[in-house]
Amino acid sequence: MHADLHTHSTASDGSLAPAELVRQASERGLSILALTDHDTTLGLKTALDAGRRHGVRVVRSIELSTDVEVGEIHVLGYGIDPTNAELQSTIARLRESSLGRIERIVARLAELGYPLPKGSVHPSAVGASIGRPHVARAMIVAGHVASVAEAFDRFLGRGQPAYIKRELLQPTEAVALVRRAGGLPILAHPRSVDNLDAALPLLIAAGLAGLEAFYGEYSGDQRLEIAALTDALGLLATGGSDYHGEGFRAGRELGCVDIPQPVLARFLAAVST
Repeated sequence: MHADLHTHSTASDGSLAPAELVRQASERGLSILALTDHDTTLGLKTALDAGRRHGVRVVRSIELSTDVEVGEIHVLGYGIDPTNAELQSTIARLRESSLGRIERIVARLAELGYPLPKGSVHPSAVGASIGRPHVARAMIVAGHVASVAEAFDRFLGRGQPAYIKRELLQPTEAVALVRRAGGLPILAHPRSVDNLDAALPLLIAAGLAGLEAFYGEYSGDQRLEIAALTDALGLLATGGSDYHGEGFRAGRELGCVDIPQPVLARFLAAVST
């Protein structure tokens, strides 16, 4: 089995439509794919239909962003019920908050001397979530930056001049929400969490099931370190590329992460698809 358990489509801030993402996954030899779009389930039905056509097992998933002072805590929810009313009402509220935030970021960029044409920053599909990568791509088209990475490093990343916070769930709220939606909550890219040792007991108490140990940008030693931590805590390990599209960031190519077969088998035994 070859899997990628962390990917994004045009339903959030990826560059490939859900069906095309699944098709390319099949071409690259993936048999299992999790579509983990940010704060939306919009692309899941299309991805599931494409999975049946291309022989790819698609896991119903989501990635929830959360509010922390420093670092990042993102919660991946695997095997969720996308019709869950609480989940849908929550992500609808977060989507509205994101739209307001993006408008403020665009205004801030204009103040800094980097205006963007009206309407150039927009989600890729009706009802899709919108985020900073959409702004980054508009900045590339406008000639302000050469890459998404440059846009984040100079303007959009935390602590940079055009960064603006938005309404988010608390990390424990996101974990509990995934559980109530029938899913398996996993901490994404755990090395980005400031003071992980302090955060983990609270997240585990809220229902956290595992850690994303085999992450696209991590070295082999870093992956093994997180995997050992999951074993010590009795948690699941998962892995994925965090794919947003070709050229997004080095180390995040679709299907680039080799998830050990015992790790993948244990995950599949635990998750509902």
